[in-house]
Amino acid sequence: MSRSVMLVVALVLVVSVWYPAALACGDKFLMVGRGAKFQRVYASVHPGKILIYARPSTDPKAAIRDPQMHKALRQAGHAVSVIEDWALLETALKTAPTDVILVDASEASKLAASIAASPTHPDALFVAFPSAVPPTDVICRLKSSDKTIRFLDEVETVMKARSKRAKTS
Repeated sequence: MSRSVMLVVALVLVVSVWYPAALACGDKFLMVGRGAKFQRVYASVHPGKILIYARPSTDPKAAIRDPQMHKALRQAGHAVSVIEDWALLETALKTAPTDVILVDASEASKLAASIAASPTHPDALFVAFPSAVPPTDVICRLKSSDKTIRFLDEVETVMKARSKRAKTS
């Protein structure tokens, strides 16, 4: 009987010594509500200045007008400005440094001259809207119905390419 008591006491001592170490493992991230939220984890490696041209007539359900998408871009580390007037967009391109412009694909022909006049020569990410047929010479990598993560990925891809071009220049 004393041998079984000694075994139980030894087991209790081992468990009490290892229990705090078991709590220190990374398993806390697997517990519901204790892990890092995805929105906080996604941070851009190449943050940039993003200009979004969203016409007032644009569908309010479109991602380009979605305040949550703008917030996600800001949380990722980008500086985001939203403009709804074409004259203000042209002025901003001439005066403010801009890396990426998110704009409706139907505005591509007007935007080319403004980008050429801009001192920073921003890259344009054209967004295809279902109600408009995009020009054939424009590549639309984004759709107005895309999720926020798709916009974040495309902006990151463009910023990575701009960073590589800046290093080679």
